[in-house]
Amino acid sequence: MLNPPFATGESYHLYNRGVEKRTIFIDKWDYLRFLETLNFYRKNPTPMKLSDFRRGVIKLKKINTQTDLVQIFCYSLMPNHFHLLVKQLEEGGISKFMRRMSDSYTRYFNTKHERVGSLFQGKFKAKLIETDEYLLQLSKYIHRNAFPLPKWEGKVYPYSSYNYYLSGEQHPFCDTDFISSYFSKTNKNLSYQAFVEEFGIEDPAVYNLMVDHDDH
Repeated sequence: MLNPPFATGESYHLYNRGVEKRTIFIDKWDYLRFLETLNFYRKNPTPMKLSDFRRGVIKLKKINTQTDLVQIFCYSLMPNHFHLLVKQLEEGGISKFMRRMSDSYTRYFNTKHERVGSLFQGKFKAKLIETDEYLLQLSKYIHRNAFPLPKWEGKVYPYSSYNYYLSGEQHPFCDTDFISSYFSKTNKNLSYQAFVEEFGIEDPAVYNLMVDHDDH
């Protein structure tokens, strides 16, 4: 189901790409800024813009009532698009999170790279995740996105959550425990790494639910 109404407690695949398929991450600082933006705007309320906070224009005071709009399970940032797997935790959480995040990153990108206008190809796309099998296969799809990149062949891709799933290291904002709990930590053949790195998506019908064929 494409662009469903967002329900609290449900998980979704969120994705978008650059307008006219343009590059949206030019250097490592763009990737890092996008990740910082995800972390900053996943909470509510946000009393200021991320850019003001980074410049120290306004001192960020601790807000005891600040809550999470979404729970992020995994992500992958590619040169011209991104994928997120998230659960909505508050009413309207996904829409608020994605709007603030996209607006903030676009302002940053346009200022840095001296451009104007929209950066992303319209409103982000979203698909409801209705089963655990779909959720696991989607996490696999997201983490395999960087595998074809020649520059990173045989290396750890730094702009996805996959390395945190492999290392067990705690991520600053991504919850790796839920998906990892489906897999063995002692049997390599039943590990999450084995699941992700085996060839392809098991069920073609599930793959067709991941994205629209004209999106990449």
